[in-house]
Amino acid sequence: DFSQRNADVELAAPGVDVLSTMPPGTGRTADVTVGVDAYANTALIGSPNATGTGPLVDCGLAQAACPGGGGQACLIQRGTNTFANKVRNCENGGGVAAIIYNNMPGSFSGTLGGTNTNIPSVGISDTDGAVLLARLGQSATVTVGVSDYGFMSGTSMATPHVSGVAALVWSHNPAWTASEIRTALQTTALDLGAPGRDNTFGFGLVQARAAYDLVADLCPADPDKLEPGICGCGVPDT
Repeated sequence: DFSQRNADVELAAPGVDVLSTMPPGTGRTADVTVGVDAYANTALIGSPNATGTGPLVDCGLAQAACPGGGGQACLIQRGTNTFANKVRNCENGGGVAAIIYNNMPGSFSGTLGGTNTNIPSVGISDTDGAVLLARLGQSATVTVGVSDYGFMSGTSMATPHVSGVAALVWSHNPAWTASEIRTALQTTALDLGAPGRDNTFGFGLVQARAAYDLVADLCPADPDKLEPGICGCGVPDT
């Protein structure tokens, strides 16, 4: 929803919650394991750097102190009350970690809004939430810490995907021209949104291998293999 939409958009690429390098020590790392299995997650903004381990307990929406008697990892559904309120109610019930699962498809990024808490808190997808509801009582560990990496969102995350694919394709034959590679990326993109090119996704989701296969077929490295009727391959743009 924060991306531009206009006739200049050509290609789409991942741009939400992309793991990226950060200035040293300014990123966050977060891990969730239940039993021996790890689950994708995102640390809530404002969560302290800490580790909590305990049996997984269903806290519902965590509108009151979570059950468990102390030492439990709270599994909480997103919705109704704030993330800060949910984490506080986990703490008030003696919880040592809070795992909040989405109430709609996909993952999410949440914030505690400046509320100070003492336990690590993370968000997971609705799908993983459903899986963990079937693993209640098992040992869960949540860790939030400092990292040189962090999850970021924006066109600044999407752009390197597209330029990286262009560079990858070009690296196989530097004689191919910019226009040839650009056309290949447009032609082979996976169509998204309205059929055909549109102002939101352009030609669609960039496809590295398909773009390479197309330009390699039309513009082979060996000029003797150039398909009849194909002109301009390897000729500098004018």
